[in-house]
Amino acid sequence: MRAGYTLPGVSDAPWNLTGRGVVAVYGGREAGALMLVRYAVSGVGPYDELLWVSLGGEPQVTRIVVSTQQSMVWGRRNWAIPKSRADFTWEGVPGREQVRVTQDGRLLAHLSVRAWGPPVPVTTAVVPAAWRTLTQPPLPEAEGRASLLTTVSASGRVRPARLSVIGGDFHPTLLERRPLLTVAVPGFRMVFPAARARPA
Repeated sequence: MRAGYTLPGVSDAPWNLTGRGVVAVYGGREAGALMLVRYAVSGVGPYDELLWVSLGGEPQVTRIVVSTQQSMVWGRRNWAIPKSRADFTWEGVPGREQVRVTQDGRLLAHLSVRAWGPPVPVTTAVVPAAWRTLTQPPLPEAEGRASLLTTVSASGRVRPARLSVIGGDFHPTLLERRPLLTVAVPGFRMVFPAARARPA
């Protein structure tokens, strides 16, 4: 733990995470991926997360909300990921559920997920490192520092799914077009290593 911080249960990188979620990939002018995740294990305990990863160039998390203060604080400190806190309300069962995400009383997203078919194993070991390396510019509280690079690895199981956006303004792409591909991830393991500074 870094000196000066006393939040209970926190940790520096690396984080070893497990959980489940859904990933929807969008093409077009603002290509990216929406990820809705329920972490069962992380460096700061269980939490929920909704994020948008821009894929137009170097992968970058440009919008992200999480359900706990600890995840927000340490995601920003460890990897310069611009997390803010929001409230998640889930209904249904895994593979057939809805979630509402609100922040300060405003609806960010109301999503419906339906999954089917047997899960198949996947791993990022076959994906080039550059495609799974996040490039995060310095946050306002770290002005003047270098961008941080984080190469993520994961393995798990996926099955086909359908994501329906019922409402919210989390990202304009969600209301403008349908995803090219959506998969449910009923179980995964992921490693978020310590970030490295981008060379000048």
